[in-house]
Amino acid sequence: MDTSSNTPQVCNPPMIDLIHFNVGGTRFSTTWATLQRIPNSKLGRLQESIHASQLAQTDFFFDRNPAVFGSVLDYYRTGVLHLPETVCGRQIREELAFWEIPAGLVSNCCWRILYKDDGVEKKMRLLDMELPVFPNGMQLIQKAEKMSTTIWNLLEHPSSSLMAKGYLMFYFLVVVVSVIPDMIDVGTLHFIDLTNIVFLVDVFVRFAMSPNKARFFLSVINVLDILALIACAVSVLLTIIILITEAQLSMAVLGALRMLKLVRFYRVLKANRALALLLLAMFKSKRAIFLYVSIMVINCVFVGLLFFAFETTGENSQYIDISESIYWALISMTTIGYGDIYPMSTGGRVLGILCGVSGLVLLALPITAIYNNFTTLYAHNLDRERHVNDIDKCRPSIVPVSQPTHV
Repeated sequence: MDTSSNTPQVCNPPMIDLIHFNVGGTRFSTTWATLQRIPNSKLGRLQESIHASQLAQTDFFFDRNPAVFGSVLDYYRTGVLHLPETVCGRQIREELAFWEIPAGLVSNCCWRILYKDDGVEKKMRLLDMELPVFPNGMQLIQKAEKMSTTIWNLLEHPSSSLMAKGYLMFYFLVVVVSVIPDMIDVGTLHFIDLTNIVFLVDVFVRFAMSPNKARFFLSVINVLDILALIACAVSVLLTIIILITEAQLSMAVLGALRMLKLVRFYRVLKANRALALLLLAMFKSKRAIFLYVSIMVINCVFVGLLFFAFETTGENSQYIDISESIYWALISMTTIGYGDIYPMSTGGRVLGILCGVSGLVLLALPITAIYNNFTTLYAHNLDRERHVNDIDKCRPSIVPVSQPTHV
């Protein structure tokens, strides 16, 4: 008997009207009448699919998951589809599709089981793309199929090798040196930042070795880094023009763009796994953050208009405009409250209390979403790192075949 097929196999002849199933080594029993309760399903058509001479043969074998089949058989008996918690949701959906039971028939109490693994594979792909795990991070140079991959890992992923960690420390020192002139107030006309050469080479090499050139320019850090380099190059050019022509040019805008160099500290901090996971959690919570910002904008405008109406009428009226009222609503809802604008009327004070309380309630919306995503990503990342390390430990060493010596 072929036990590897998913088609039912006829076994031994027992009692009439009683049918037995051997599913994955587990024996189940029911009646033909029970199966006929859902005639359009695989088991409901089983009696019609076999030959009339084989109706007495009531033992069938399916090489499927017995845990899910027990739930399917209970659905035939009770009409309610419950699911086992010990089986992966994706496998449950595959089993239900095989038995031709629509997933929409699952009881409300078991929806969580059916969809509990949704998004896990997507989260794993995101972690693999943003925070790749290298089995042996202390090796001198990470082995790779191509030199470009090795250089990319060296520049972008500090955990890939010991040399990558060394380059991160060098990059951090260069960033520190680049901001020293701004800290000690060195004049722009008397200082040319030579560290930009290192940053220019770094950006150029990372772009050349990037596996996805389009995604390279979609990174906010890379765009800001390029803008900072352009601003520094233009400021150096203007400095030379000023020294030659003694002209007076305003470099305030270029000075602001040059301050983008501080963003390079973010690249160093991103090497911290916990911070990188927090940033990924914020990215995954973008819908909740967008919803929070949208509600805050609507509430600030609405409360600001009410505050303007209360404070510009009555005995204790004060002169404020709409923009100042909306500004007061914003700092009140975010519980900052600088005190530069405060309510003087009774209605304004009551509105201030309601505004502060509603701000506290709304603030919990993005925080909860970010916290849940962070804990989920943190747990998945730990499992992923352990799995990669276990694979690396269990990888068999290949012993070269010794060539026979010819006498």
